[in-house]
Amino acid sequence: MVNDDPADRQPDPDGDPDGGQSRFGLNPGPARDLELTAPGPALARRLAALSPAGLDDATVVESIAGYERLIAWATAAQARLTTELLARRTPAPKPGPHPEVLAAFEIQARLGITRYGAEAKVGYAMQLDDYPEVADALSRGEIDTAKSKILLDPIYGLPAKKLRALHGRLLPSAATLTGPQLRDRMRRAALAHDPDHAAKRHTTAYAERTVTVEPAYDGMSWVSALLRCDDAEATRIYLEHLAAAAQTPGDTRSADQRRADAFRDLFRTLLDRGMDLDGADLPILARRRPHLQVTIGAGTLLGLDEAPGLLAGYGPIPADLAREIAQDATWQALITDATTGEVVALGTKAYRPGAVLAQTVLARDVTCTFVGCRVPAWRCDLDHTPEYDPAKTATEVQTRLDTLYSRCRSHHGAKTIKAWHTHRDPATGDSIWTAPTGHTYRRKVNKPPGAAPPPPEDPPPF
Repeated sequence: MVNDDPADRQPDPDGDPDGGQSRFGLNPGPARDLELTAPGPALARRLAALSPAGLDDATVVESIAGYERLIAWATAAQARLTTELLARRTPAPKPGPHPEVLAAFEIQARLGITRYGAEAKVGYAMQLDDYPEVADALSRGEIDTAKSKILLDPIYGLPAKKLRALHGRLLPSAATLTGPQLRDRMRRAALAHDPDHAAKRHTTAYAERTVTVEPAYDGMSWVSALLRCDDAEATRIYLEHLAAAAQTPGDTRSADQRRADAFRDLFRTLLDRGMDLDGADLPILARRRPHLQVTIGAGTLLGLDEAPGLLAGYGPIPADLAREIAQDATWQALITDATTGEVVALGTKAYRPGAVLAQTVLARDVTCTFVGCRVPAWRCDLDHTPEYDPAKTATEVQTRLDTLYSRCRSHHGAKTIKAWHTHRDPATGDSIWTAPTGHTYRRKVNKPPGAAPPPPEDPPPF
């Protein structure tokens, strides 16, 4: 653990906190005082007391730099607390989540960030704990968060002892290097240590190949793929040829648009056919074949209103786009309460829901119902809340729409080992989650899109 905290250093009364010289040749005055004040509460107080309009240019620049050093100091302090939280989480019985995952769940819920963002914070804190020389430099504001991550990046493949020695050489000059310059020096050192390292790095990088989909703007999304360079080039060439073949007289699409359409058509064709590249049927998940799911109100579908639709995996989309997607779709009706908008309950006494009930839960939830989780519902478990009691199978309908929730395997596991507790708010249908710390979080139930019902006291329309 990193114990030294530069915040304890207080400035001297003469305004020269460390009694040192300005690294940038600043004369005594407010700008120099800011430069030489260690990041922490003292610097925060100095900066907060300044009025931007009354500052000279040098002090404005040093104020910007001072806030940057405060951000670095705060990041290091947050990392120390993250490792403290991690140390307090004990391993769960297999196959329960690991302590770092449990810690990430709490950070995810409290900060309102994604699970992956929270896990990145935990991983970063663990790295800083392993390399205190980097943590100290970050806490002193000598490097920023981006540079600290470059120094800690495991992609270089250096042994810990070699990496620490390299940190010792690079940290004194890291403040004056840009991120790319620092990364280049790390790469050169890695190659000098192991001439075969480039091949090893490629093997590691190839193992991280992936495809991601990120929502963009106005009903659009980015599809990104990390591929081996020759595979990427083969993809480009194939798309170029498809785009060229698709061009016909009068086609007004740009080359970029034709390539995008060719890319889209490859996957839409396979999905519509329900087959893989070899002609075999695609697997069935959650009792349904792979499909697009768009939820749209009946009034919107009929053109009576322009309420947004909901595309699973993306989010709200314009009414026109929702209607276009729904044109060739197989419809499944969701009957909702006219006053609350909640889907009317369905149920069975059996433990496993029938196909209609399961599909209705997936359509309602869209994603895992943990706070902030975006795992698609079709990849989740259908979990009972409260727990299903086999002793009541013959007498009670326990498997209902209001007792079933989509939960990804990780968050389902956190509930199963009772690290987290959850219940349904009967008044709203929302999921209430309680963390090990006692913090409670509300995940609002998804209500099918559509125009809101008019209040009962509305006068007749005449």
